[in-house]
Amino acid sequence: MEGHILLVEGERAAKISCAPILEEWGFRISRAHTRRAACAALETTTPDLLVIDTRYLRFNGLRFCETLSATGEHIPILLILPEDQKRPHYPGVVVLRGTPTTRKLLNRVKRLLSPPGNHLLRAGELVLDLQRRVVIRKGEEHRLTPRQARLLETFMRNTGRVLTRAFLMKEVWGTDYLDDTRTLEVHVHWLRKAIEEDSKHPQYLITMRKIGYCFRVPPSSVARRQPDSSQEVKDR
Repeated sequence: MEGHILLVEGERAAKISCAPILEEWGFRISRAHTRRAACAALETTTPDLLVIDTRYLRFNGLRFCETLSATGEHIPILLILPEDQKRPHYPGVVVLRGTPTTRKLLNRVKRLLSPPGNHLLRAGELVLDLQRRVVIRKGEEHRLTPRQARLLETFMRNTGRVLTRAFLMKEVWGTDYLDDTRTLEVHVHWLRKAIEEDSKHPQYLITMRKIGYCFRVPPSSVARRQPDSSQEVKDR
């Protein structure tokens, strides 16, 4: 995962800080604890995302966010408020309240870091069109159901990483129920039919026995795409 995030939070926010979660997922984090430090950071660099956690700030985080929003700064903003805080409506600002779950936090961050129109994911010879829910391999299109597209998107955004069945069920189906993972296995089977040269001998979507699955780009596919390597999806 890539992306530079400026996290504005209070010095006493250690126990609830979002930084460890975001760093674990590969984001580069810069921190500012005061309004002056945040403004100085924005003058010297342009982060991909600004996260303002108002819960322990010593200055008015809402006013700071409103000022940035009004100036037309083209930086996506994620605003985290206390649970009982009234929800403001600032243009281009996404709001979370309370202590967000890891899944909710990452979902919001990923969406904010995906620019409008950036609906194509590439990995080796595969192209996933998220708007049309189509995966293209060697010029051949395969239409996907919404759940299949979401599952393939999750794999492609986590290239090279072993994903457990529990993670996939939570991320794609929004459930912790693991007594029956047949649904996941069936969807993986359908995806292999669409993306693999030979679904019985998968090269992209590998089963990790007793754990889950790993999506990877076969070396031969990388070699064939060498001239266009700048557009490949990078793993975390």
